[in-house]
Amino acid sequence: MYRNNFRLFCKACIVAIVLLPWMVHEAEAQIETRWLNAGSLHNWFSSIGSEIEHGLISEQQYGKRWPGIYQYQDAQAARAMWIGTSQFTDQHGETFQPKVVHVGPRVDGQESFTPIEFGLHSKFDEPAVFVDGIPTFNEPVQIDEIDENLPSDRAILNTVNSAMGITMNRRILQFSQEHHDNYHIAEYEFINTGEVDGDGTTVDPQTLEDVWFYFQQRLAIVRQTRYVFGNETGWGVNTMIDRRGDGMDDNDVGEPFRAQFAWHGNHTNFDDFNNIGGPIIEPNTARGYLTEADSTGRLGAYHFVGHVVLHADTSPNDRTDDPEQPGTMRHLHSDDNLNFNNTRFGESRMQEEYDLMSSGHSARHANLVEPSGDFTEQTADPSQGNAGGYSMTEGYGPYTLEPGDTVRIVVAEAVAGISREAAEIIGREYKRSDADDDHLIEFEVHGETQSMTKNEWVFTGRDSLFQTFERAIANYESGYQIPSAPRPPEEFIVNSGGDGIFMNWNYGSEDNIQGFEIYRAEGRYDSTYTLIHEADPGEREFVDDDTNPEGGPVRGRNYYYYITAVGDPADNDQTGMTPEGALRSSRYFTQTYDPARLQRPAGTTMDEIAIAPNPYNRSTSSEMRLQDRGDRVAFFDVPGEARIRIYTEVGELIEEFDHTDGSGDAFWDLTTSDNQKISSGVYIIVFEDLNTGERTTRKFVAIL
Repeated sequence: MYRNNFRLFCKACIVAIVLLPWMVHEAEAQIETRWLNAGSLHNWFSSIGSEIEHGLISEQQYGKRWPGIYQYQDAQAARAMWIGTSQFTDQHGETFQPKVVHVGPRVDGQESFTPIEFGLHSKFDEPAVFVDGIPTFNEPVQIDEIDENLPSDRAILNTVNSAMGITMNRRILQFSQEHHDNYHIAEYEFINTGEVDGDGTTVDPQTLEDVWFYFQQRLAIVRQTRYVFGNETGWGVNTMIDRRGDGMDDNDVGEPFRAQFAWHGNHTNFDDFNNIGGPIIEPNTARGYLTEADSTGRLGAYHFVGHVVLHADTSPNDRTDDPEQPGTMRHLHSDDNLNFNNTRFGESRMQEEYDLMSSGHSARHANLVEPSGDFTEQTADPSQGNAGGYSMTEGYGPYTLEPGDTVRIVVAEAVAGISREAAEIIGREYKRSDADDDHLIEFEVHGETQSMTKNEWVFTGRDSLFQTFERAIANYESGYQIPSAPRPPEEFIVNSGGDGIFMNWNYGSEDNIQGFEIYRAEGRYDSTYTLIHEADPGEREFVDDDTNPEGGPVRGRNYYYYITAVGDPADNDQTGMTPEGALRSSRYFTQTYDPARLQRPAGTTMDEIAIAPNPYNRSTSSEMRLQDRGDRVAFFDVPGEARIRIYTEVGELIEEFDHTDGSGDAFWDLTTSDNQKISSGVYIIVFEDLNTGERTTRKFVAIL
């Protein structure tokens, strides 16, 4: 049975309020979703077995976010998984030649697939992170089971039966170790079980011949720059697709991997300047993806997105990796007729689909667009006249599966590119040069200054993606034995105060650590973070104030934090191409997404104390409750040290607490000392200055 963490369940409930439209869609479709977001690559996954277009919200470009700390880094538009066989007889005795079942890119899959098991597993509980007493998070995390024996830090386990009688087991692994946190490894097992639904219905045992497992991905890189260069970039009209290890290019003979990948190609309908890398010269603020202030020229779409094959069985009886798989690698017009209205009953249509799945390798899309192979000089149209752009596809097969036979396929999905710092500096210099594509830009890499054009710098990100592929391969070949980062603190609490921002944390792990590091950003949670404190292993609290050598917070500004545990370098054996040195727990476990700020100075007289809102009307305070993720009222201009007592109208004391952080702000969550929600009524609140003994009372009205 899955084990729900109560705190996480509550967080998920809060998210359900905020994201009500897609939660209702899930309830109707009976399809569950989970996020993997413990590393720098964030993505959502569906219990139906693949992530379709508009599968979570009614918008393209949702998922495959990297780096996950920054907003609107989504590159995923749609995915699909089809399974086909040359002949199949269903439970009603009807024979199809061929038979294809589908989920995605547009069909929801419920005609063909039935979810059986779906859950998020973790090595340890999700850390509790609070800002001013309120849970803080970005995407929802709902851990279903704790499994200390997982090979990764997080994993999604998914079992789906198909109407073809092939059961798919999918396990998606996420590692939070900083050198392996920008890829997810997806392990697929396809088993000829004969089970066609979730009700125990089976077909007579039959051998399935010429079976193909087909995957499709539509990428649009990336969401934040969508309206800078044209709305159509949001569905990938300018996406460039390339491959390695397919034998189609003599220049890559001997490549160590089989992979497909994509990037933001130059959108030729936008002729103001070459837009490889997505320079934000003039920000477009549509849908709030950018602000008018984001006008430095920053490269906004420097990402390279793709996947690499780690293993594909030669046959059910030969479990060695087949270097000839995938047998099909192609690019497909994303709005091709075969991507609409797929059904498992139309035999002539299924023949077309089956032919596509088994059609072998095509010429590479990138080479067709830019035959020279120098993609920094691309000038032709990546869409080749097709309004929808192109998706990458691949098929594994043909396999023969007798009853009970299994085929195993493993891939790693990754995103990489130049650093955010490089994107800022290179983009700023590109704008300063008046978008001169031949202008050489200096940037320091590993202590050495290099000069390249903007496009050449962007394409060093392809090297980063290839390095990620190689690390994923090394991790897989080691049996997932890469060195683990230390576990994060179990709890990280940040509280705003009058003269500082107060932090404390719990750490009960037995990991051998050297200490902790606390980082701070100002203004936005997705801005630049600075190391502000290095704590000893035994420390459990820190105050960010004027005594901080790095400079304390300034009143009126928002601050965001995260804390990492720092491991012993001796515990890093460098397996899986892990660079030497101390490893750190992932920032994403303890990242705050809500602001802490210096509160107003303590009140100088008791007459100034105010309560807001008063009266408190739940029906008219929904905006405040959603923002703060809970019912609460504020007490303004209270003494820096005060005792606050709350009575019913008849004089019953229901709550008492001390306010001691030195500020003029205090809060009450509308609960009693027994943690019961109050009811509608009039309440008497007594404020006592703990230094002078002076008291004052206020009336408060709650309408709940």
